[in-house]
Amino acid sequence: MLKTKDLSKVFRTEEIETSALDNVNLHVQKGEFVAIMGPSGCGKSTLLNILGLLDNPTGGEYYFDGMEVGGLKERQRTRLRKGNIGFVFQSFNLIDELNVYENVELPLIYLKQKAKERKEQVEEVLERMKIGHRKKHFPQQLSGGSSSVLPLPGQLLPIPS
Repeated sequence: MLKTKDLSKVFRTEEIETSALDNVNLHVQKGEFVAIMGPSGCGKSTLLNILGLLDNPTGGEYYFDGMEVGGLKERQRTRLRKGNIGFVFQSFNLIDELNVYENVELPLIYLKQKAKERKEQVEEVLERMKIGHRKKHFPQQLSGGSSSVLPLPGQLLPIPS
């Protein structure tokens, strides 16, 4: 579960102060899918960096699995992040020689996950994303063409344990 209350982030230099987030309230239940959308410069990446425990807010509260984590030191954030949070990066390129299923499966292979568990998890993710019917397609057969990005909104996913 992720919950923020009046979350804010201000970036400061000697001459300038920029408010990237101002009183963001968010509540995401376990298993819920959320897309963060908005125009360029509205704070999407800043919010995801905080939710992903890559950065701390300058104000408000952030609860991760019921624990207030908004003020954790970098080492504490890293420890909590490992094994709890995974990332899907916007600029991640697909491997042209692998189909959709194989591209989704590849990180799980690197994590040395057993084949049966990989299959179950890949199938579940593809169905949740409503692209199970495209699992045998190659990147060049998807919208966007070669070395494209899967049409997935930015999302934080749990890392398989």
